[in-house]
Amino acid sequence: MSKIRKYLCLVALGPAREQLATDLVNAVARRGCSVAECRIAPLGDHFSAALMLTGDWSAMARMESALPGLAEHMGLMIHYHQGQPMEDAADFRPYSAEIIAPQQPHLLSELLGFFTLQGTRIVEVSAQAFDSGLTGARMSTIHLALHVPMTQYPQALRDSFMDLCDDLHADGLLDPVKT
Repeated sequence: MSKIRKYLCLVALGPAREQLATDLVNAVARRGCSVAECRIAPLGDHFSAALMLTGDWSAMARMESALPGLAEHMGLMIHYHQGQPMEDAADFRPYSAEIIAPQQPHLLSELLGFFTLQGTRIVEVSAQAFDSGLTGARMSTIHLALHVPMTQYPQALRDSFMDLCDDLHADGLLDPVKT
């Protein structure tokens, strides 16, 4: 008889230190859980992690009861909720968008609003600001993982996206993800 899998979504934030990612993942494993999904990245001088844990009900109970003490021991703020894996998106195509533009206050919100209005699911966002090595200008680079509806004409979406990039004085690429 197969065990019923439970899922726990966990977000952690705290001052960065050596081995923090390793310590967090080891603490999960010690309680009998597995990491189903994971995104760990620095945010300035802070450590940030988003994890989806999975395990049977007993392992999940051990994990949930250990989280407050674990947060205190590791110097992290940890928030968690029970969750489920993302549903399959068979009626969507995977796309990737990359945008490089001068730093602008509303750049990210303009891009997210555009893709939302197109009926596109935004699956993942990564954004960084940097100073151009050649000119010193403040720039942004944004990467988006998208699910585009099968009913959306790729060329029409690409044309609209390029028009938006022109309006934002940005360079952009919108391509299907080839798996």
